[in-house]
Amino acid sequence: MTKEEILKNTTWDSYGMGTCPLFVDLFDKEIPFVFFQDHQPNPDITDKMVQTVNEVLALNKSELKTIQEMLWEECNFAFTVADYGFTPKEGETHLQAHLNGLGILNKEDAYAKSQIQEINIAQENDQLGGRYAEIKIQSASDNLISVIVKNGKLIDFDDDGTYLGWFEEDERHAKKMRDKTLAQKNTADN
Repeated sequence: MTKEEILKNTTWDSYGMGTCPLFVDLFDKEIPFVFFQDHQPNPDITDKMVQTVNEVLALNKSELKTIQEMLWEECNFAFTVADYGFTPKEGETHLQAHLNGLGILNKEDAYAKSQIQEINIAQENDQLGGRYAEIKIQSASDNLISVIVKNGKLIDFDDDGTYLGWFEEDERHAKKMRDKTLAQKNTADN
């Protein structure tokens, strides 16, 4: 899409945030793209933001498996480090009790019970070397997460509000932090 096509379909609020609903093949539905731009007299998006939109739109449907795997990992992480109120039955682990209690038995369930909210692209990230978008998803564990797209590639997920600069040097920064948290929890539990 061209910058003009995107801007034609974008509505701007009083805070200078633009919303542009676009059909995303990856999810087979329309998703709002939300643009956070520098406060200028006339709202606008940069060429780098346009390129990022097009990279997200170009994501292949085969990438849905990656999203499903990320959401499955997120459920396993969330249910391991937090208590959602499910008591394990005999022979069941804490994690199994939560997965069974919420009917999340695999990555397909984790995806089906999640909701894609919007895709955020912020002009402040133009200062970074990469091009970034955040796919905001309300996960099956009821956490708002960001699936991070860098230069047209799904690289990781993190909590909503993550600092994208961390992913400049290490595309798996959040994964490493999750692994560290799980290791600390495992040590504390033993």
